[in-house]
Amino acid sequence: MKAILTNIKRNALDDGPGIRTLIFFKGCPLRCVWCQNPETKSMAQEITYDSEVCIRCLDCQKNCPNNAIDFTQQYPINTRECNYCGECIEACITSALKFTAFKYTVGDLLEEILKDKVFYKNSGGGITLSGGEATMQLNFLHEFLKEAKEYEIHVCLETCGHFDYEQFSKLVLPYLDLIYFDLKIFDSQDHKKYCGLDNNIILKNFQYLLKKKDIELLPRIPLIPEITATRENLINWKKFLEINGVRKIELLPYNPLWLSKITKLGKQEEYKRSKWLEKSEKEQIKTIFSDFEYNDF
Repeated sequence: MKAILTNIKRNALDDGPGIRTLIFFKGCPLRCVWCQNPETKSMAQEITYDSEVCIRCLDCQKNCPNNAIDFTQQYPINTRECNYCGECIEACITSALKFTAFKYTVGDLLEEILKDKVFYKNSGGGITLSGGEATMQLNFLHEFLKEAKEYEIHVCLETCGHFDYEQFSKLVLPYLDLIYFDLKIFDSQDHKKYCGLDNNIILKNFQYLLKKKDIELLPRIPLIPEITATRENLINWKKFLEINGVRKIELLPYNPLWLSKITKLGKQEEYKRSKWLEKSEKEQIKTIFSDFEYNDF
């Protein structure tokens, strides 16, 4: 059994307590138009192309057995012809071409995270399962977390909340210490418009997890201008959280740096804001959640 990952980031400080290793799983059931990690949406292998480091030596083109590289195009990989053999990547001396998907066995991944076990222990850290959506690979998570817990490693899950709760509660939940649960858009139809699916399963799963008193659940709201950060949407979430007895949240300010990632995948962005949140926008958001506990941003 192997997991499909896009990246493993060591010495992370922003995705859970202490020093952590972030594990980015590939694949997500949602299709958020502002996705910060667009390379994790699909489970399929993809190739990124960085035009800024490419020196146009054409070695990749010469080594491609399928003639699937055409530099008259902004994104030179013809995805209809490419068989993802990796010959172009091996030939690229500047690493302008890279795969997005890497497979790990339970043993491989366990070996990787244990490199920093001493840092987890000394800082109160651990591992964070991110993505994409890690719960799309439940069977692997079950086997991996069962092994990781033998080493008393703190486990945090970052989730969009769209998963089969029965399977999740049986295979993964017993091994988790902390869940960061994203709440994006309150209106179900708007959620479907901007995220690809409605939020019915997400809301049900959030309320199921609220009843679990043996695990910390922290709702997170991504602040996407004109989509999630509208006054109407934020007030709806405020009321929902108050009704459910939640007063501690995390607010995630919009980060426009993802736009370069979508270009490297040869895709068109559906959401084009290139500016960070303005101070006035932040203040309006903070006013709405003035009665809540959250880290300043």
